[in-house]
Amino acid sequence: MISIDSDSVLSDCTSSTTASSERSSPALLCSDEDDPLIPSAADIKRTYHVGKATWAFFLQEALNMPQGLWPTKLLDPYIALSQVPALPSELPRSNVLHGRPRWHLRQRARGIKYPETSVSGNEWDPALVSGRRVTFCLGHQDSLRCGISPQAAACYLGTSSMTMNSIAVLTLCWSYVLSTRFLELQGKLVQYSTHRLRPQRGSKPHQPTLYLDGASPALVRWLCAILCPGLGWSAPGKLLPPWAASIDANVGIAVSAPASAEGTLAAPNSSEAIELLLELCRLCGLGTEADQNDQDWTALPPYKAGFFAALMLPFYRFTGLRPQFPPPHLSTKDAAGFDDNIDQAATRRLAQGLRYFMTLSLHPPSLGSILWSIFWQPDIECNLVSPWLAAIIDTLDPTIHAKRAEILVKTFASRRPKVAFWWLALCLLGDVSVLDWIRRYAQTQSEQYGYGSLSPPDPMVSAWVGSKQSFLDFDKTSCYTGPSDLVTRADLLRCRFDCKLQDSASTTLSWRPFGHTSKQCIEPDLWPSLEADYVREYSTFTWYLGKQRRATSLGYQRESGRAIEEVRDMVEVRLPGDKCQAPCRHDIKLAPSKEATLNMLSLLVEDASGTRHWANAAVLLQNLHPWMRDWEGLDTMEIPDRRAPDADDTPKRPSWFLQEWIEGMHEGNE
Repeated sequence: MISIDSDSVLSDCTSSTTASSERSSPALLCSDEDDPLIPSAADIKRTYHVGKATWAFFLQEALNMPQGLWPTKLLDPYIALSQVPALPSELPRSNVLHGRPRWHLRQRARGIKYPETSVSGNEWDPALVSGRRVTFCLGHQDSLRCGISPQAAACYLGTSSMTMNSIAVLTLCWSYVLSTRFLELQGKLVQYSTHRLRPQRGSKPHQPTLYLDGASPALVRWLCAILCPGLGWSAPGKLLPPWAASIDANVGIAVSAPASAEGTLAAPNSSEAIELLLELCRLCGLGTEADQNDQDWTALPPYKAGFFAALMLPFYRFTGLRPQFPPPHLSTKDAAGFDDNIDQAATRRLAQGLRYFMTLSLHPPSLGSILWSIFWQPDIECNLVSPWLAAIIDTLDPTIHAKRAEILVKTFASRRPKVAFWWLALCLLGDVSVLDWIRRYAQTQSEQYGYGSLSPPDPMVSAWVGSKQSFLDFDKTSCYTGPSDLVTRADLLRCRFDCKLQDSASTTLSWRPFGHTSKQCIEPDLWPSLEADYVREYSTFTWYLGKQRRATSLGYQRESGRAIEEVRDMVEVRLPGDKCQAPCRHDIKLAPSKEATLNMLSLLVEDASGTRHWANAAVLLQNLHPWMRDWEGLDTMEIPDRRAPDADDTPKRPSWFLQEWIEGMHEGNE
């Protein structure tokens, strides 16, 4: 336990307070030394100062990074693919696709890791358990509209002018590649629609323009289709792929190119579109900067920036965000910035892994659980979430207010690179309001007003990516063999989760539950799990394709045979050096700690069979706890009768009107 002087902070509500002062600040976290749910003042102070020191360290790490350059490992998207399954090679032509993970639940000797088990055999293995059903949306009625703005979030990432001038075009290029590859998996072919731009010579002043002298007719025709207002391509069926995107009608992009007879050209398939993308990058020099000598740092190549942004298109649609790009401007005058050996190979490698990237991209809740795990800390307990998040926002708020997206993402990268990659992609797609999400999440545990939060963790996704998101991702800490053992609530909820792996109704919890429960208070159905020494490990993912057809994916690393460079999360906390000088007040909101604690209680009251009863929580409360007023969890479980033994059970007399109605005095009256 980290020790900090309990007098180092004087806060509105971090010291013991009277009932009157607690009522005066209902939105702030107020300590209570004797309450079973509310943390003590010392714990609140310790957590806040450790959080401040920890995030100040990562912020300083970001400030020390070279401006405009990124950690080389961060720009390798394959670091986030570990066990991500590939989309099936044949997709159904429906609007949804379902699948389930499979888990290993196996006994072990302490400290010994089980070897991987092949799934090719036909023998039934009781240690393999299917998880909850996951639903993927495969189509939408229209394309996602993209705007042009000089205030796009990508402008604050410190990227080169070449990347800023090309990201709108390259994102739409990758949008087409992802869409056509997806349609090919469904057995559909793309064709050009009647919407298109017309090549012209020259342009109007201040008009976003692509100068394509020397471009092939196929490239010119393709760009005229994907950059026109309205979708310049179509496919059979009523639904469009989740990556379909188009430019707003009020954005006038000009394509300057020689007149050519390209009207009869067919729309390219995904492989042909990659070749056209490579041609564009060669013509306009959209590759890695050639003057980089440090292998640890690199500028973000334009073709990667466009790919990263395109992966977030389904997430933007799902959350109501609007893609925004800086005004595009491309020219063929400088074509020296694309290396056929390095950049072409990297682009083709991205194309080869599309089916894996598409799986994560296609499921916004999975991306949400990844994004918000950036703030999760393994040893922070549920009722101490508020001071931890308050410390984060106090540290990062000046950076957020100044829209220094580059520093913000680099701060994340210094802590959790696999997660920071998706924050980089989120910002590249341009909606600057995502920066405000962080402040709102730190204060309310909900990133968007009026939307359900995407922050709850998903153990399946943490296994896919190889980056933990919650206490559920850790093994049980002990075997509770004695009948009177005290079981940590974290281990209790781990065992209950493992007994209900197919349950999709309960919300998962990221922060660590606090306290202990006597084994005698736990349902006997769970005792074998509490006593056993076992592990839960991710195995495979099974897709359900309809008509009894299934496809199983082992995940990228096992199927490709390629080693993924190890990138470690830095989740160790830093000890604070300086103490607060009194008076020092910190705005520590109540909502995060309250919500996390109530989520913990909601999980505690439900036993392994799904029965909800307050006795399952084994929390002794004299009266209705102030945090539980208006809590919906009380409406969904059986509440024991807590009336005093001498309570008067005499039935109450009905009202005068009800008594008259019972006696028939109002019969016949309308």
